[in-house]
Amino acid sequence: FEMISSFRPSFLLSAGKTFLRTYSISVEGKEETLEYSAFLKNKDGKKISWWHDVPLKADGSLSLFNYVNEIPISSKAKLEVSTKVELNPIKQDVKKGKLRYFTYEMGYNGIPFNYGMLPQTFEDPNEVHPDTGAGGDADPVDLVELGTGPLQVGAIIPVKVLGALAMIDEGETDWKIICIRANDPRANQLTTVADVAKTPQGQTQLNAIVQWFRMYKTTDGKPENSFAFGGQYKDRDYALQVIVDTHISWQKLLKGEIPNKKGWWTGPKAAAA
Repeated sequence: FEMISSFRPSFLLSAGKTFLRTYSISVEGKEETLEYSAFLKNKDGKKISWWHDVPLKADGSLSLFNYVNEIPISSKAKLEVSTKVELNPIKQDVKKGKLRYFTYEMGYNGIPFNYGMLPQTFEDPNEVHPDTGAGGDADPVDLVELGTGPLQVGAIIPVKVLGALAMIDEGETDWKIICIRANDPRANQLTTVADVAKTPQGQTQLNAIVQWFRMYKTTDGKPENSFAFGGQYKDRDYALQVIVDTHISWQKLLKGEIPNKKGWWTGPKAAAA
């Protein structure tokens, strides 16, 4: 995979393992209220950004990435890193003054997987992807984590990237990177999404992800979401290229090379390590 093997962006120099030993989570306000905010703190107790200060890489290669968990499996509150709020805390999404919840149900009592984001990435709305024909959704890249059991809100977990799903959400490219926590019992036997399909219940799990993303907005009166590639998963190499591209876009955003018309909070950057 020529682009990946020859390109060495700055994130490969990050001290991901050191960071994971030094951060803490500070929660302000009660859950499921407008005041709720989960902040990230560094080893000195200083608030820093989930989006900008968590290293993309959990090691010095393309093996493990840092996953920030926003929504635990089997929960309904739509939590996310707030890209337009100072220091980008995790908050519950709000629409027309009301807290947002997932209402589509597939028998999991909420979302059927752990769901989060990839730090130091950005899907550029001005960049039309050649394979999807649509610009990015102006957010960090979303991750779907396949491991067993719920992860804490704000947990930063090393994950293996396995593939990608290209959802088209209201005309925007909204990548869903498929991953699994590095310490999951299945992780050592999985390299790409095709390996997941060969495991017990693996294909069922992959089908459920597509089904959920296709249908989850319909219970709120919106149409089904669509997908590039006919809803088929792309492999690990393709997903890694998406990560490289969106990391470069994030670097451009911080440098001011992408116009900040929507008021994304991009600094000042705190010293994370």
